[in-house]
Amino acid sequence: MLVFILSLGISGNVRADDRLRVIIETDAGGDPDDEQSLVRFLLYSNEWDVEGIIANRPKARDKENLNPQRTGLGIVQAQLNAYGECYPNLRQHDRRYPTLGYLEQHTVAGYEDVVDGVTLVIAAVDKPDPRPVWFCNWGTDNGAASSCLKRALDQILRERGQGGYTKFKSRLRLSSYDKFGEHTDKLEPPFPIWIDTFRPEIGGKRWYHQFSAITATAGGFDVRRDVLKDHGPLGALYPTNTTHPQKEGDTMAFLYLVPTGMNDPEHPNWGSWAGRYGQNETCPGRPYYWANQQDTWQGSASRENTLRRWSADLQNDFRARLDWCVKDLAHANHPPQPRVKGDTMRTISAGQLVELDASDSMDPDGNSLRFHWLIYGEAGGYKGAMPQIQNADSAKASLVAPAVASEQTIHVLLIVSDDGSPSLCRYQRAILRIMPAVRP
Repeated sequence: MLVFILSLGISGNVRADDRLRVIIETDAGGDPDDEQSLVRFLLYSNEWDVEGIIANRPKARDKENLNPQRTGLGIVQAQLNAYGECYPNLRQHDRRYPTLGYLEQHTVAGYEDVVDGVTLVIAAVDKPDPRPVWFCNWGTDNGAASSCLKRALDQILRERGQGGYTKFKSRLRLSSYDKFGEHTDKLEPPFPIWIDTFRPEIGGKRWYHQFSAITATAGGFDVRRDVLKDHGPLGALYPTNTTHPQKEGDTMAFLYLVPTGMNDPEHPNWGSWAGRYGQNETCPGRPYYWANQQDTWQGSASRENTLRRWSADLQNDFRARLDWCVKDLAHANHPPQPRVKGDTMRTISAGQLVELDASDSMDPDGNSLRFHWLIYGEAGGYKGAMPQIQNADSAKASLVAPAVASEQTIHVLLIVSDDGSPSLCRYQRAILRIMPAVRP
């Protein structure tokens, strides 16, 4: 029986040239859930190069929105100021957190009567940086301006013609609501990839509404204890007067991009803290995806499981970052770092023994680690009887590749959790390309 040692590389901080470039566009001042999502976004701002924050609602909506600031930009700036108060503490935990000054320089109004948001988008996309720009529109409704990305694309097409438009559009990726008009589904070429983290409606339930239903109390999360009370000025700005408890309807747009070791934003079917996504049937032939997939987990199959199975993990991570706002390095918890020996993708033969070794994994706080290996069947192409992982709850595990008649893929996911408070986890994925056994 053939044997190879599988490795996934080291899961530490993402290298600077691998960090995603991200722009968010929010209609803060409407439904207060934008402000909820913005609290979480700022606590994850260390994970990306934040190219811009665009506020596109000029006037806060009376009665529904109770923020003392009455413009979208004013609401965002108030949160930035609160972030600035937390920044010295946050920087103890990760030096990649952007300064308040940096975020202020990259935060603009996107109102109809100003061009600041459009200018920011064009400058970011035109920047001589090989990395594309991920754009996250959080949805807009009556009283908000048109999306600044739509306005930027209108301008580029008008001023640079089809060739310039094609080049500009190729530099964009969307994890976003659709507020871009004919640029999404009529004007060629299509966006290189669009992940609609808001839809579709299945069984009368829109996907973005499900974030609240699934995560509001996941892992024992309590918004008053874990966010509002004794967690600094940023958490204190998290509003609670939303239609769904802790609604955060816009959070999945950027949660999809958080580098946890499980997700790859270019592969929506692989899974993420924002769920798992499949081809958008309403846009045939285009690389557009939405939340229409199911995971089988704990005896049931549902779309909700694509998020529910990770809900305690992501809420514990949010809790830890709120702790970072007020606790020093020694008294807060930090994610473990999975370290497995070998390549992230290997070609193997049917019947081959695969040894999985994560014994080099470490925890920055010196906490004890728990290991769990699983086969993420829905993410891979192989749909036969899944092989059993031996010693699946140990640092060292193994499996035997199944017999196949043609090339197939199996995704093996490692989950490493610590015993800190709250317990945190990170993941690593291995993709096994299984080839039919060669007959002598």
